[in-house]
Amino acid sequence: MTTKEKILETARLLFNENGVETVTVRSLAQEVGISHGNLCYHFANTDVIIERLYLQLAETISTGINQLVPGESLSLELLRRLGTGTFALLYEYRFLMRDFAGIMRRLPAIREQHQALMQRRRDTFRLILHQLRKQDILRSELYPGQDSHLIEQMLIVGDFWLSSADVLYEGPDEAKINHYVSVFEALLLPMLTEKGLQQWFAIPHSNPDRETVRGV
Repeated sequence: MTTKEKILETARLLFNENGVETVTVRSLAQEVGISHGNLCYHFANTDVIIERLYLQLAETISTGINQLVPGESLSLELLRRLGTGTFALLYEYRFLMRDFAGIMRRLPAIREQHQALMQRRRDTFRLILHQLRKQDILRSELYPGQDSHLIEQMLIVGDFWLSSADVLYEGPDEAKINHYVSVFEALLLPMLTEKGLQQWFAIPHSNPDRETVRGV
């Protein structure tokens, strides 16, 4: 691992644990075991590090998007595996999700990059819905524009589930990702065909009535 890679990995772990506001260049240099000047040679400030970590996350998400080929056969079980992988990835960069709005306001360059990524994700979700309908897993829209609303719901849950988890989730840590993947998948449930329902109920889902989420 290069010095630059070690700085980024250490910063990710510290940001996850303490938040971006409390980590300084000096505290990060001390944790990495290098001088303040050496760290600044690689990264001028923590904003540059945050942006670089965001780019790492966005690049990995884009790689996953590129693996979905138009016309490819899909199943809800395959989507579960893809969703679990994406949620686990977001958890590795959870500091970005926890202070999402603040980071976007603080770093306009990230906001512009994220808007482009969001459009790619919207296009990917639309492709997935199209493929599920071709395989008689998903029903047609109940009203014009329902797909757009559904995609927006999926993006909101995907981007902000960690904020909910920090406040409301009370289950075991090892079940956290599975619980919120199940919440995400449940958005599709009202639109599933009989074939889709059979696939959905064949996949183990979390039970929110068993101690996972605190009542409000």
